[in-house]
Amino acid sequence: MALTKATQTGNELSTFTYESILEDADETPLTLASIDSATLTLFDATTGNIINSRDGHDIKNANQVTIHATSGQLTWEAVALDSPIEGARVPGEKERHIAQFDIVYATTKRLTHELTLYVEALQKLP
Repeated sequence: MALTKATQTGNELSTFTYESILEDADETPLTLASIDSATLTLFDATTGNIINSRDGHDIKNANQVTIHATSGQLTWEAVALDSPIEGARVPGEKERHIAQFDIVYATTKRLTHELTLYVEALQKLP
């Protein structure tokens, strides 16, 4: 199993795009045809609470995520509800959320990709 990590920062309740290349252990891009399943779990790093009901969501070209047929390019077009502030609201402070991408390919192989999102609380949002 391979584990890769990335970080991104954004404002609360904002849309964003996240892109990554899915590769096997030999750094060869995964083709869409080789991927058996792809899921996304999004949660608050402090509380563990699931965000926007994204708990093992199917993301194999579904639920705002696309995976290119041959290049392994994963693109997540996150919606505003993917970046809320879960805890106490202090303008300017950042809350840490984790997006875990779990990819099973070639029947028995697994790639886990983790994105840490630092979501900044804004002044006047509810």
